[in-house]
Amino acid sequence: MPAPKAAAPSAESDASNQASNASAQNPSSAASSAAASSSSSSAAASSSSQSKPEAAPAKNEAASAADTPAPVTDNRYVSVTDKNAVLYADLNGTKKQEGAAVYQRTFKSQAKYQKDGVTYLALYDANQTLQGYMNQASIKVAAGAGGVWTNASGYASLTKPGQDVYGNLDTKQVIKKSDDVLDNTYFISGAYHHLDGQVYYSLYDSHNNWLGYMAGSGFETVNSAEGAWAAASGYAKVVDKNYAIYNSFKFDATGSTDHYYQQYFKKVGQYHHVNGAVYYSVFDLFGHWLGYVNSAAVQNVTIANPEGTWQADDRYVTVTDNRATLYSDFNWTKKQAATDVMLQTFKSTGKYHNLNGLTYLSLYDKDGNWRGYINQQSITAGVSDGGAWLPANAYTTFTAANVNAYADFNQQKVATSGAGLVNQTVNISGQYHAFGGVVYYSIYDVRGKWLGYVDASQVKTTSSAAGLWLPHDGYLTTTQSGQMIYTNLDSFAGGRTTTANYQRTFRIMGEYKHYNGATYYSLYDGNGNWMGYLNSALGSESKEAQGVWMNYNANVLITASNAALYSSFFNMTRDTSSLYGGVYQVSGKYSHVNGTTYYSLYDGNRWLGYLASWATTPYMDYYDWTKPSQSKPYPDVNMYPNLSIEVDIAKQRVYIKNGSTNLYTMYASTGIDNSTPRGHFAIQTERGYSFYNANEGMGARYWTSFLDHGVYLFHSVPTDANGNYIVSQAKMLGKQPGSHGCVRLTIPDAQWINAHIKVGTPVYIY
Repeated sequence: MPAPKAAAPSAESDASNQASNASAQNPSSAASSAAASSSSSSAAASSSSQSKPEAAPAKNEAASAADTPAPVTDNRYVSVTDKNAVLYADLNGTKKQEGAAVYQRTFKSQAKYQKDGVTYLALYDANQTLQGYMNQASIKVAAGAGGVWTNASGYASLTKPGQDVYGNLDTKQVIKKSDDVLDNTYFISGAYHHLDGQVYYSLYDSHNNWLGYMAGSGFETVNSAEGAWAAASGYAKVVDKNYAIYNSFKFDATGSTDHYYQQYFKKVGQYHHVNGAVYYSVFDLFGHWLGYVNSAAVQNVTIANPEGTWQADDRYVTVTDNRATLYSDFNWTKKQAATDVMLQTFKSTGKYHNLNGLTYLSLYDKDGNWRGYINQQSITAGVSDGGAWLPANAYTTFTAANVNAYADFNQQKVATSGAGLVNQTVNISGQYHAFGGVVYYSIYDVRGKWLGYVDASQVKTTSSAAGLWLPHDGYLTTTQSGQMIYTNLDSFAGGRTTTANYQRTFRIMGEYKHYNGATYYSLYDGNGNWMGYLNSALGSESKEAQGVWMNYNANVLITASNAALYSSFFNMTRDTSSLYGGVYQVSGKYSHVNGTTYYSLYDGNRWLGYLASWATTPYMDYYDWTKPSQSKPYPDVNMYPNLSIEVDIAKQRVYIKNGSTNLYTMYASTGIDNSTPRGHFAIQTERGYSFYNANEGMGARYWTSFLDHGVYLFHSVPTDANGNYIVSQAKMLGKQPGSHGCVRLTIPDAQWINAHIKVGTPVYIY
């Protein structure tokens, strides 16, 4: 820490010091000096009492030489101490100078005059030239030519060689040269405005030892104790662990030399503090300013090539650290931030093993321009002009046959032709930012086969394995039941199944060529509601809104007299008024995107046209679906430990069995188009009183799940949105399939299973 500042000497002590010095060198002047000191005291008293500018001598234009007062010999040094003092050119009040022009100047008074009750001094400069006349009240008598002591503070940095240091300002006795104390900093504790026109300062060190007087032009004045900045260069090695590193000369430590022991600092300046210590302004070897450190903590060293010697390098490197910097020299002059060249590939032609322990590469771009030095830790080296392999995880779908994948980075050798890639989604597992400026993706198919490098500017990427959305317009009729309609092609989350939408026709509005090799259509219903994504293999596509023709053979009763008959969709030929109540044959059907199923209607061999299915009802005998299937009581399940349920799809029957013994037979209606799953299952926990499926337009009562937890059920004959049983559907019971995969039962049969059949009861469907 800096030593405490020496107390500034008082005016009296410094003036006495000067007077004593003068007497010692000229004993004959001691008496006159004492007298001058006495006069000085009275003059000071007079000066201190003055509060406003002095009055000028009265002018009298008629005055003659006889009116000029007689001079009285004077031989004193005086300093102007009145800020408002006036120097007159004559004793008639003619102003020559005033105020700051004469304030604190020292003169030789050689005569004094009394006029109008005021004493005026005739003031001479160092060349014995009369400067003018001044009211004695504006001055203070000095002990010698140095003038009177005036207050001054601050710090003096002795940065100039060959300057004189005086021990006495009257005799100008030189006691040393500034060379003896060059670069040291001293306290300024007073000033003297000498007769010779210069200002001399009284200087002390931090131990209150007086150095002497120096002219202000002989040193650099600063406002803080560290002194003036001085140049310093080169390197210093930390040899002492016990010094602080400061970020200002308030001596607030921000580090310690212990952390840098035996390491090197780069010096960029120095300060010779008034406390006697020299502080270096230092950087670490990475170009970071650390602060100020006491020179006693380090040892100056000479290092010829701190950047290291150039070594040949011949590599392609890619910048992979966005925190790095490109330097124009090893003084760490920033040339370019790495963020501007991030992921660019350069040619490294040389390298330097720096004193800081790091290796720096000399980089050139593809046009041969030198780009700067970069820390080797900020790059990743490549094995070719493609640069470094960089990780990537994305997908792209090839939509044009003219985009090839190459086996090199010069696009000279084709690895996979565009014709072999079109309509395929591939995985991007890496990328190369080639020296030539082109970015290449490294692509693989779903089997892990490498397909080549593709120019990134020729493809679009996506994070989804579904690939890119591609336009596709058409209609799809679902042809398989029990399949998922997805809402997300990455997680394959599902919202609907084709069971509830079996043989429905949807609008295709786009497609995805998924990475897994499947094509998924984006489907909408006739009202424009998005349904989800469906594998294109699970339906048949048509260009027309009615969908595809589906085989269907049945006899139907015409139940509407005003329904339209179409010869094509939708070219109406007649209505059903003449057919009402008749039974006709159906030999096929269409499930239109508008949600209506249309039958291809025949009368024998004569085709009548297309008729909406809602205008008909199946024509057949039916069982009473409001009563139990048999007149005997239902079995007591607690009496049969080996109870099971069997469903015979061919006979449309359900059997309640104990082992091989049949206990009860129920009428059933299973799924149309074999949509009821076959196999061994078991009663699940899910069951309830009723449900309604808006997508199917029907619900049921007394439902009990046996598969997929609420998807495949035993339940009653169907109900409509108002909870009314749908008679046309109920009449199919025991006769033909009618559900979308569930097993329909009479109302009492469904209620009994719901109430009595236990969870885990085996179910066998065949």
